[in-house]
Amino acid sequence: MNSAAVRIFGCNYAHELVGKDPRTMAPPFQPDGESSEEKGRRHIEECVKSGSARFEWIARSPGGKDIPLEVALTRIQWSGREVIQAYITDITERTRAQAALADSEARFSAAFQASPIFIAVSQASDGRFVLVNDAFVNWSGYTREEILGKNALELGMWEDKDERSAFWADLRVSGSLRERECRFQDRSGRKFTMLASAQLIQLNHVPHMLAMSLDITERKRADAELRESEARLRESEARFSAAFQASPAFIGILRMSDEKYVLANDAYLNWLGYPLAEILGKTCVELGLWEDPADRDLILKDMHTFGSIRQRECRWRNRWGEKFTILLSAESIKLNDTPHMLSMALDITQRKRSEEELLHTLEREKELGQLKSNFVSMVSHEFRTPLGIIQSSAELLREFHHKMQPGEREEQLDSIARNTRRMAGMMEGVLVLSRLDAGKLDFQPAALDLNLFCRRVVDEVLSATNRRANIELALNEIPSKAKADEQLLGHIFTNLLSNAIKYSDPGATVHFAVDRDGHNAVCVVRDEGIGISEDDQEQLFKAFHRGGNVGTRPGTGLGLLLVKRCAELHGGTVQVISKMREGTTVTVTLPIWNKS
Repeated sequence: MNSAAVRIFGCNYAHELVGKDPRTMAPPFQPDGESSEEKGRRHIEECVKSGSARFEWIARSPGGKDIPLEVALTRIQWSGREVIQAYITDITERTRAQAALADSEARFSAAFQASPIFIAVSQASDGRFVLVNDAFVNWSGYTREEILGKNALELGMWEDKDERSAFWADLRVSGSLRERECRFQDRSGRKFTMLASAQLIQLNHVPHMLAMSLDITERKRADAELRESEARLRESEARFSAAFQASPAFIGILRMSDEKYVLANDAYLNWLGYPLAEILGKTCVELGLWEDPADRDLILKDMHTFGSIRQRECRWRNRWGEKFTILLSAESIKLNDTPHMLSMALDITQRKRSEEELLHTLEREKELGQLKSNFVSMVSHEFRTPLGIIQSSAELLREFHHKMQPGEREEQLDSIARNTRRMAGMMEGVLVLSRLDAGKLDFQPAALDLNLFCRRVVDEVLSATNRRANIELALNEIPSKAKADEQLLGHIFTNLLSNAIKYSDPGATVHFAVDRDGHNAVCVVRDEGIGISEDDQEQLFKAFHRGGNVGTRPGTGLGLLLVKRCAELHGGTVQVISKMREGTTVTVTLPIWNKS
């Protein structure tokens, strides 16, 4: 035993091994499962019989370490005897390398077969397959036996033969290809888009191609659909943007979380009076948009509860404080998964104004119809009585003129004149009111001696009423010179005094006082007559309306309305205070003196 053998067996000296049977310096069993005793005997017999034997052996050192060996036995003649010479080689490193290689090959084989990517190994010379994985086999529709030994051209896997030729040509030039899109087809002719990569490798010193392909058919289809969807989305966004900006409706988008604007269209900005930069990031409250913030709070509450509102009338105001009536609709939407509110508003201010004017017109027409009816009723009633008196007096004069005493004739003539004046007065009231309604009665103020004017009106009323009642006039140190429309002022005082006398008892006293309050003349006419009921007081200034307690007293129901209209032309006011059976007080305030 040489020193190398001593070292291999893990000993320090040869005498530690001399005389020992190698079969006793081994584990009970060898790696192949055969016992060390049996395997050692068999190889010795082989050497004796044939002259040599070569095998691998596991020895065990005195320290218990297993040592892989390669053993070569040779039968020789030595000093007249037959002996067996053993050459041993420590193959620990080789065994380790082989084990690592085997493990690597096992892992590669497992990965090769289990990979979802299509993997194939082909001869570089003719492209014939020498190895394919399960994914490739399953996709192709062929069995593994049908694939091996044939190339892709023979199996009809390339949709375009020229594409295959170009693929191989580029691979031979560069030695590798990365992620090239190719069009393949399986056994049934279904077409696929593959992302193929290839590399030239050496197997047993023979050039081969390792190819890996990934089926991207669905991905390509999804990409195409995505591009188409994106194109439709861009088109939709373009249409939305055009409609958004071109719409005459006020459109705004704001976040539901903080109620701040993120977008507004041109119509909205132009109406509101702000540029877009001043709108974005602000709320309606910060912009002062709502006339009543409580209305806004109610809108937001309904949006959070129901998600939408439809055609809600609101009152908005723009940057300059101008107020508008708005018809508002809103819908909850999501932008980037964030809740927003899309609001659309229409300015219906003019429409509301037109509706109000229409309603006013209809009301006015209704009122005019009632006025017409009342006028006809008044004419038929109030004109019939004086006309009957006039006719009766005229017939008496015609039939009995020569028989009447002068006093009797004078009495009938006075009756005709009095009732004629009565009818003329009624017609004058109607005509004045008609001119006032038509705007044809101009307000023409001029210098006027109010003291003299009031005395003259009192005398005229007393004369016209045959002094049925007394009029007590009190001019409390008022300036004589005033500026008023004498005709309109005459209508005011004549109507008030005539009514006070008409609805008072014969012989009663009507009080007429004029005082000064700054530049105003405060004119008060007070009587102690029949008074006006509360129900009738609500109708005081309606044409042809008469109190329910007037009895047979004549009248048109126009007096107080004329007073009010004439006072308003002066810029004045009328106030009536009355109580049944206690009398009526009418106060007219007229600004007819200079403020100085």
